[in-house]
Amino acid sequence: AQHDRTKLEGEIVIAWNKDKGLMVSRLKSYGQTEVLQPENRDYEPIVLDSREKWKILAKVLWWIGKVS
Repeated sequence: AQHDRTKLEGEIVIAWNKDKGLMVSRLKSYGQTEVLQPENRDYEPIVLDSREKWKILAKVLWWIGKVS
């Protein structure tokens, strides 16, 4: 298990939120702010903060498909 978020910087992760479900996105850090940055530019990034309660579940090891 990877619990050190600094080692997940720039990696594609699976995140979960009670109200919004699962999301596959790239984890980015900007100073003290963590963001789920979608590969698809049609979607807005999600800022991880205590209000939204997103949980990082896993790091994606393989991605099969074309990034658009």
